[in-house]
Amino acid sequence: MTFRDRVAGAMTYQQGSMHVDDWGRMSLRIQDPLEPDPLKWSVIGWGHKQSFCLMDYGSCSTYQGHCRDDQSVFGQGTVLLNADFPNYGLGNSYGCSDVEQGCSVGYTDIYSESLNGMFIEIPPGTCNGDYWIVYELDPHDFFVEMNESNNFTIMPFTLTQQDAPGNPVARISADRSTLICGTDSITLTANAGLSYVWSTGATTQSIRVSAGSYSVAVTTYCGTATSDPVTITSMAAPLPPVVMDDTICSGTSAILSAVGNDILWLDAAGQVAGTGNLLTTPSLTASTYYQAIQHLHHPGVISHGAKPDNTGGGSYFTGTQYLIFDALKPFLLKSALFYANGDGPRTIFLSDATGNTIQSVTVNIQDGMSREDLGIEVPVGTNLRLGVSGTPNLYRNNAGVAYPYILQDTLSITGSSAGASYYYFLYDWEIEVGGITCESQPALSQVFVETCTGIGGGLEEKFKLTISPNPSDGVFQIRVNGRSTLGEMGMNVFDLAGRLLFSRVVQSGSNEWTHTLDLVGLPAGTYLFTLETNEGRLHRRVIVR
Repeated sequence: MTFRDRVAGAMTYQQGSMHVDDWGRMSLRIQDPLEPDPLKWSVIGWGHKQSFCLMDYGSCSTYQGHCRDDQSVFGQGTVLLNADFPNYGLGNSYGCSDVEQGCSVGYTDIYSESLNGMFIEIPPGTCNGDYWIVYELDPHDFFVEMNESNNFTIMPFTLTQQDAPGNPVARISADRSTLICGTDSITLTANAGLSYVWSTGATTQSIRVSAGSYSVAVTTYCGTATSDPVTITSMAAPLPPVVMDDTICSGTSAILSAVGNDILWLDAAGQVAGTGNLLTTPSLTASTYYQAIQHLHHPGVISHGAKPDNTGGGSYFTGTQYLIFDALKPFLLKSALFYANGDGPRTIFLSDATGNTIQSVTVNIQDGMSREDLGIEVPVGTNLRLGVSGTPNLYRNNAGVAYPYILQDTLSITGSSAGASYYYFLYDWEIEVGGITCESQPALSQVFVETCTGIGGGLEEKFKLTISPNPSDGVFQIRVNGRSTLGEMGMNVFDLAGRLLFSRVVQSGSNEWTHTLDLVGLPAGTYLFTLETNEGRLHRRVIVR
């Protein structure tokens, strides 16, 4: 006998049933005669089922017509009864247990339309006509099955209570902000229809585009309409930062510098190594490289929304709760006001209407009232959730709450996870609309690692650099001794933010050179002195008292 462990999606048992993200996902779609896969048809609206019990609801003979050998199209396929199952009854009389669930052989489980979550939201502008309901189980593949390809059923459905023919609607949605960086591109998607004609000539529902103005004509059961144009604007991306290489002895750290703004460092594996103009690497035993990326933020419009403060009644709360809101356009949640009972880290999360996490950040929130930076990118969406997980010990209101809290054309906070009488944790949202941060192409900073033992050694043995006194009042004596003629050398002084404060090129016709470095005009602090030689770079930290 063999077995294997498999990491599955997280789920929880509450209110008598299991809960998991998208146990069932329902959609209303328009059939595409040229596309055999119903899961690729254009979507009108979505529905999501989270709670479930997999149980022996009844036998196949009791609920005739529900058990079939093929349910790809609902109601088609051969009907199966109890006698059609050689091992009928094999199982464990499964119920809605928090320990064990399942379906015995020859039994079925049925979800009626009266259960929670059994609905599809139909957006405004949808027209009367013939559609298909597509019900897909386990779309995220949390559960192991013998056949992973038959997890959906489709059924025809005719809408008769929507818009009548003659009132067509065409809309364009973007997968992110219509501000882009440089030659970047985004995806534009039209509302579901029978056919599409974009201003580019494309005839698909979605197109990938760069900067420009775009519109689409959508034909639905109501007729044909042309959308308002959507303009994609390109913002300038910064140039790569100016970086310096470094040569070190094996087992020591390199100090890398980059001249630019808002620098992000990546190591050779593409992992974040640090931020800022200076990077001190771990101890290295082999040559490698780091990448420096400069960022340039193009600010948008700043405004404030949500409940402005915690006036009213309330208290500190130590459980996971969230606010429910609609985002009418993408925005950056820059910061929010918190009232904390004690310093400490708290995890703020943004999730969609079904609880799928979009983004989370952990912030060290100070005791008392404080404004904390969040940097959460909020997409367009309805019934989004913003809250704090774990045991936050943050203030929340249970009186003086008056939903909705509206920021015109941007935001509407409509309620909370505990109902309309409660307001949780995040006050006075600082929101930026229309801003974008562009990044440069990476600049490569090389680290050369040498063996510094024995005759010949590494750079530190070929050149002896001494600086004295250090610390000093600002006047330093620089002495360099080499094994051969020193030649041309470059002296540089940087502050710890990487800004170049002093630079000079010097020449020596011998193997020894001295110089008085005057930094008296600089504020007290630590600075980085570098000496560029024809074989590499030496660096020292100098301290002005």
